[in-house]
Amino acid sequence: MDSVKGFCSALLAGLIVAAPATAETFDRGQALYENHCEACHDTVAHTRTERRAASHSDIRQWVTTWSFHAGLGWSDEEVDDVTDYLNRRIYHFSDQP
Repeated sequence: MDSVKGFCSALLAGLIVAAPATAETFDRGQALYENHCEACHDTVAHTRTERRAASHSDIRQWVTTWSFHAGLGWSDEEVDDVTDYLNRRIYHFSDQP
């Protein structure tokens, strides 16, 4: 019985130690984009020659506009997270605020 308790304690300790690593790898901007935007905006929308975003602030304006029209009710922080995710993943603009 003591060995079972020891195993359970070790397993629980391992899970507790592993939990912060999982939280650190979560990208809220990516999750929001994948859940609310990606169905209509695959990567082609962002990489086409005639794309409309020419700066980090342009990306933010588009994210703000579409989140409003989609009725998502995103906070400024959520808009920033999606904007930053798109800039890191696709655009790579250096004019971040």
